[in-house]
Amino acid sequence: MWADTKLLDVRVFDDATKKSVYATQTAKAEKKGESNCPLCALGHDANKSKLWKLIEMDADHVTAWSKGGETNIKNCQMLCKTHNRAKGNR
Repeated sequence: MWADTKLLDVRVFDDATKKSVYATQTAKAEKKGESNCPLCALGHDANKSKLWKLIEMDADHVTAWSKGGETNIKNCQMLCKTHNRAKGNR
């Protein structure tokens, strides 16, 4: 099966972007005493203040790629894997 990987390149954040966004989000979360997953921080459960490891998170397009969101650092946020998968195309 043949796949056009060029399309994937425009919608996948590179490692440097992921690490930078993760570091910024985590530092802000630590200061506030809340989760570094913005969606967990809004919740009322045990994850409200959980600090996720980078490997436990996925890079997410704040504005969905399919809705015109660009793959750049301004449109990137790190979400825990559960929230990223639940968010889908929203």
